[in-house]
This record gives sequence, C-alpha cells and structure tokens, in this order.
Amino acid sequence: MTKEELENIPFGLGEVNPYNKYFTGISYLNFLNKVGVGVCNVTFEEGCRNFWHIHNAKKDGGQFLLATYGRGYYQEEGKDPIELLPGDSVYIKPGVKHWHGAAKDSVFAHIAIEVPGKECSTTWCEPVSDDDYLKINEYHKQSKVIQTAGRDQLNDIAPEFARLNDDVLFGEVWSRTSYLDLKKRSILTIVVLTSTGITDSSLKYHVMNAKKNGVSQNELCESLTHIAMYVGWPKIWAVLRYVKEIYGE
Repeated sequence: MTKEELENIPFGLGEVNPYNKYFTGISYLNFLNKVGVGVCNVTFEEGCRNFWHIHNAKKDGGQFLLATYGRGYYQEEGKDPIELLPGDSVYIKPGVKHWHGAAKDSVFAHIAIEVPGKECSTTWCEPVSDDDYLKINEYHKQSKVIQTAGRDQLNDIAPEFARLNDDVLFGEVWSRTSYLDLKKRSILTIVVLTSTGITDSSLKYHVMNAKKNGVSQNELCESLTHIAMYVGWPKIWAVLRYVKEIYGE
C-alpha cells in the first residue's frame, strides 16, 4: 500500500487486524462502533483475503458488507465469486460459508456491520487456496474492458473527457461483472441508444460489440422487437439494418 492509499482509506485505516491469523496477507481493522450494532472498517492489502468462515446465530444475526475503496471479491460456498467495487453491498446470512478480500492487484476496504442476533459467533475454516484465488483474479482480469478510443481520437482537445470515456465508462462501468455480464450490458446499451434515437456509427459499434460479447442475433432481435411499440418503429428499423449487416457477415 502506498502512503497516498493509506491516507485515502475511507473511515480510517485503524490498526493491524488482531484477527490476521485468519487471513492470508495483511489486513487492518478500525472499529467505528462497538455498542449495540458492531460496525468496523476492514482494509485488505493487495492479495489479502480472509479464510472461509461462517457467522452463526440461533436467531437473526448475519453481516452486511459495504465496499468503500478499491476492488475485492466475495464468494459463498458452491457459488461463483462476485466482484465488489465501491458502493456494492452484500448481506451474509447466518450459516453461510463464505470469504471476502482484495483483488490481487488492488487494495480493498469495506464496512462490516454485524446484525444483532441471539448467540452469535464465528466459525473460522480453511484458507482460500492460492490456486482458487488466482483463478478468480485471472477470470475477472480477462473480463475487463480495455478501451482506448477516447485517447486515440480526443486526447488532443479533451483529455479529461477521453480519460473518463476509457477509464471510467468502459474501464469501470462496463467492467462491473458482479450483477450484469457483458452480454446484458450490450443489450441494455443498444436498447437505450435506440430508444433515444441514436442510430449512427456509435450504435453500429455497440451492435458489433454485442456480437463479440456473445449476444445472439435472436436475442438482440427479440429485445428490439419487444421495445418497438414503446420507442417507435423507425428507430427499430434503423438498428435492425445494422443487425442484418453485422450478423450476416
């Protein structure tokens, strides 16, 4: 962690986590509230994650996680991992075996809120294996969208707009795979552009992108047919010409 990152951790870095024996790597803990509802800020250095564990409770209980900084992962046993970015939240039910922590190349911080319950405790289990952890990081790395069009075309006149286009719109928004994969994002983007009447080359680009992201011709045509009565027939006619051209290649 750089000095700048240490200084920018929301809600304070706190001290080296006294529970680090249940972590792979180094984490930090800052208690924000201990009376009534337990609230703490947990910061993970790059590659740090906690062991598989279970929050137990005879009644109520569980935990909320609210991501505030960097990039991390959360995974329940038997389910695919999800990526956590600032603003994402997770509710962990009692009795669910899970783990969470930072991505291999990013510091990560989240607020942990303990839900009050009866006879609450935590059972710590085995570490997340290096092989499984690296596979997760490699999968999400491959799913990241790399875009340079902003800098290639506009960096000389609007460098900040170019940066936002490449690094935020595509690098962050399009790369959020926790709840929407690239297929769904492609369909949503085409639907929105079509509904607002944007049927120029930018729409053609997104139709090409949809094909690359695994959207079938039938899926795209059905989506457009569904919105036709709502957004206007000529708009759908215009985009279907791109679909015919691109998917017919």
